[in-house]
Formats: sequence, C-alpha cells, structure tokens
Amino acid sequence: MFSNVEGSASRNFFYTAVIWMAIGMSFGLFAAVLLVIPDLVKNVPVLEYFTFGRVRPVHTNLVLFGWLSGAYFATLFYMVPRVCGTPLWSERLGNFSVVFYNLLMTAYTVTLLMGMNAGREYAESPWILKILTVVLFALVFFNVIMTFARRKEKELYVTAWYMLGAVFTTPVIYIVGNQFLLPNNPITGVNDAVVNWFYGHNILGYWFTPIGVGAVYYLLPKLTGNPIWSHKLSMIGFWMLMFVYGPTGAHHLVNGPVPYWLQTVAIAFSVCLIVPVWTVLTNFYGTMNGRWGALKESVPLKFTVSAMVFYFITCFQGPMQSLRSVSSIVHFTNWVVGHAHLALVGTFSFIMFATIYYALPRLINREIWSAKLMEWHFWLSLIGFTLFFVSLTIGGLVQGSDWAANQSANFIASVINQRPFNIARAFGGAMILGAQLLFIFNIFKTATAGRQFSGESAEVGSVVAGV
Repeated sequence: MFSNVEGSASRNFFYTAVIWMAIGMSFGLFAAVLLVIPDLVKNVPVLEYFTFGRVRPVHTNLVLFGWLSGAYFATLFYMVPRVCGTPLWSERLGNFSVVFYNLLMTAYTVTLLMGMNAGREYAESPWILKILTVVLFALVFFNVIMTFARRKEKELYVTAWYMLGAVFTTPVIYIVGNQFLLPNNPITGVNDAVVNWFYGHNILGYWFTPIGVGAVYYLLPKLTGNPIWSHKLSMIGFWMLMFVYGPTGAHHLVNGPVPYWLQTVAIAFSVCLIVPVWTVLTNFYGTMNGRWGALKESVPLKFTVSAMVFYFITCFQGPMQSLRSVSSIVHFTNWVVGHAHLALVGTFSFIMFATIYYALPRLINREIWSAKLMEWHFWLSLIGFTLFFVSLTIGGLVQGSDWAANQSANFIASVINQRPFNIARAFGGAMILGAQLLFIFNIFKTATAGRQFSGESAEVGSVVAGV
C-alpha cells in the first residue's frame, strides 16, 4: 500500500504540503477580507462556521503545520539522506507519515471551524489532536534519526547539525507548550502565559528556524557552485542559536504582569539573537561572492536571496521590538502581525519555494514545466508580500500611536484609522495567494508534462527551468 520507491515520501510530502498551503492561505485571505467587511458572514447560517474567530486559527495552524511543517518533513526526507550518504531509512514509514499527516490536517480544519478551540496561541487544536501531532512528529523524526544512524558520511555537514537540532528540541517544546499533552491544562493565569510563549516563540526558534537555515546551507552551494564560505562560522551560529533562543519567549509579555526579572532575561537573550543571525548572513554573502549574476537566471536563488533579506529584517526587528520602550507602542498592534508573517512567509516560505524548485525535479526526474510561471510566482509573491508587510507595519505604528493618544482619540477611531491598511493588506494577501496558485499549477504540469531531467543539467536543471 505504501510505496518503497526511493524519494517517494519526500515527493508526496511536497505535493500535499502545497495543497495545504493554498487552503491555509485562502483562509488567511478570507480573514483579511472580514477585517474590511466584518458583516460578510452576518445572518448567513452556512457561514456561521467562518467567523473571524474560527477562520484565523485555521489559517495559522494550516500554514504552520499543514504547509511549512509538511514542506519541512519533505525537506528532511530529501536533504538528510544526501548529507548522510545513505537512503532514507524507510520510505514505507515515510509514506505512511504522509497519509497520517493529511488526515490530521483535515481534522485540524474541521474541529477548529466547529469552534473546538483550546484558546492558546498556535496551540488551539483539541487535546486528542495534540497527541496525534506528537505521533506524527515522532514518526518523521524516528525515520530521520535512523537515517543518521546508518550514515556513511561520518563528518556532519552544517545542514545535518541544524536538522538534528530541530529533531531533538522540537518534541520537548511542543509537549511542554501544549499543556503537557494533558486533557486539562495544569497551568493557569500568568504562568500559563509564560509557558504558552515559551512554546509560541520557541517553535519558531527550534523548529522553523533550524530547518529553514539548514536548507539554505544546503541550497546555496548547489545554486551558486561555491562552497560555504566558513564552516567554522556556521557552527558558531548553530550553537549560539541553540543557546540563546530558549529564554526569549517572555519578550511577548514585556510590560505585562510577568516578573520583571523574567522580562529582562528575555530582552537580553533576544538582543543576543543578533549574533547567530549575523553569522548566517555573513556566511551567505561570503558564499555568494562572484555569483550575484546568477540571480538573473535562477528563480530558486531569487527566492533564497529574498528570504535572507527578510531574515535580516525579521531578526533585527524582533530584538528591537522586545525593548520595553518599543514594545509599549507596538505590542498588540498590526506591527506584530506583520513581524510574524515576515518570518513565516517572507523568510521560511520563500526558502521552501526555493527548496521545492531545486529538489522536485531531482525527485521525479522532470524539469520544471514553465520558467515564466516560476518568474511570475516569484514577483507576485515578492510584491504581494511587500505590500502586505508594509501595510501591517505602518498600520501598526498608526494603531500604537492612536492608543497612546487615547486622551484625545477613542478606540473606535483607532479601528476606523486601520481601514486603508486593512484594504492594502487584503490586496497584498490576494497577490500572495494568486502567486501560490500559479506555483501549484506549475508543479502539477511539471509532474505530468515536464521534460525529462537530463544528466547534463543535474546541477542547474531547476535553476534554468524550461530551457
């Protein structure tokens, strides 16, 4: 029933992840429209399941666990065997994981639309689905660990370090952050807020960041033909990330009721995050030396370079907004929403687009069907996301200023002032979703009508697609 063909599990995770991406982003666009037309679902019986309070967690969970995590599973199954010099331990187990993952994402969607919500950020799913999510991660991680155990390449490349780091830290963060997988949350009040943001921020730092950065370290040498500029620097960055990220979650609670010392520790470690980020970016620019001209032809490289620019902005913006003076203005505003999307869409989703364009032709032995659609995908994604991010960032500053001046402006006035920014946000979101529909169509045509991947194009086949 479950294929044992080499590469099939990675391929199937890529295929289904992009479907969940389209579904998750569609819910996100619908939520953005509701902010512009809040009465859209009023008194419509069928649409009572599509109010903002239900649509928004479906959007976030499907993008985090349906799209990005699914693409990350595929990336693990693709890159780990190659850096280890051995096939994936079990393609059958990998394909079983694909089926399990799709059933689980379906359950996520249905239960959240029905209002079965735990009420905790990025941990809204019902208790039983949290258990099943741990099972899914365990299936994937066991397969990855067993592949490492059988590796022929004894020296671990930096990509392997980042991916092993994610494999060993993510389960702890997920289990602790999801009420220790108990039916009833044993922690309440302020303590629950601290634990929730230990999870909410560290799932980004120990799952989404290591796999994304590890993928960049794999892709850059392939796309540029240059070796990584400094392996030593890459290892310094890895260990600094593992060391400083953990205590940062409480910066989401700055100026709140949590202990002052905990806020200070979170701020200090947040500022220290600049160090591992600079190591990645320095290595990135060193590796690109002499190869910037390749950007003209390589869409995967365009996505990777754009992702690194967004990564720099994300990791400068994050430490700065953790400072008490800045947080007092931007906290709870659309600025923070823009910042979250900068990491998960502008950085890590762009990295996954580059990964798919590189890996998929090698998995199915077919060239990407249309180079023009690749270009359209990139430019629509870049322009749409820039509009989306800038509107949220400026809107957040306006929102924070309105709240700070509440002596002369009431709350409703601040809501009205957000309308033009919400409209721009929706337009940007529509461009992003449109770009991904072109992306999915191109993948479909690649799988069904792409030309055979020639031996002489083995290193550049997905760089210059369709020629």
